[in-house]
Amino acid sequence: MQSSYFIRLFVFINALMCICITSGFSQPVIVALPRWMVTGTLDYSIPQAPSKRFMDHNHPGFSVEAQYRIQYNKPFLAGLFYKESILSRYVLEYPSGDIDIKEKANTRKIEGGITASFYPEINWLLQPYLTGRIGLAVFQTSSILTDSDTQESLERISESTTSAPTYGLDIGVHIVPNIWYIRGDIRVGFVGNTSTDYLLLDKANEGTTGFPIDYFKQYTASGKWLKISAGLSFLF
Repeated sequence: MQSSYFIRLFVFINALMCICITSGFSQPVIVALPRWMVTGTLDYSIPQAPSKRFMDHNHPGFSVEAQYRIQYNKPFLAGLFYKESILSRYVLEYPSGDIDIKEKANTRKIEGGITASFYPEINWLLQPYLTGRIGLAVFQTSSILTDSDTQESLERISESTTSAPTYGLDIGVHIVPNIWYIRGDIRVGFVGNTSTDYLLLDKANEGTTGFPIDYFKQYTASGKWLKISAGLSFLF
């Protein structure tokens, strides 16, 4: 009696597995590959030497890519990318006459340029790929003044803007559902730039004056970051 129960249970589990494999987890056979792919990701960057000695925290950001398949049904794409991350930020409120001012000083790294990728488009649930980038990184430090009560923008001051060549390489996977032209995108890689001048928050000096930009110190160095990204890719 007990052995027949286990036999029926075994048959039921096998039947259930067959249904899952042939329906929810099966992947459609890709016949014609779309020519365009647009990707948006949230990025988490971890500073490496040499800039790690004065960048003592990790940096959030985002990136967008638009790529075109170079040849019909081939796994090579090329296009443009835009990436932005926050390197330093400080917010201070202080009175100025009859107005309470909120001043936000920050250093952003803005990158843009060309990108090229190899997507083999294997008919798997997880599809690996490789993508590289080269372009220009702009380091911009600015202060934004607003009225604390009305949130009205009063002034934007640009204290420093420098630029340097940038480069990067990612290894990633696409998580491909049955609607295979909308894909989850997970990648790890690195980002680097050649040496340039930029301002970063000097924690030893923060709060010593009434102006946040005075808390920033100038550094000259190249930059390297390990990067973890997650987002979505759309093919059409």
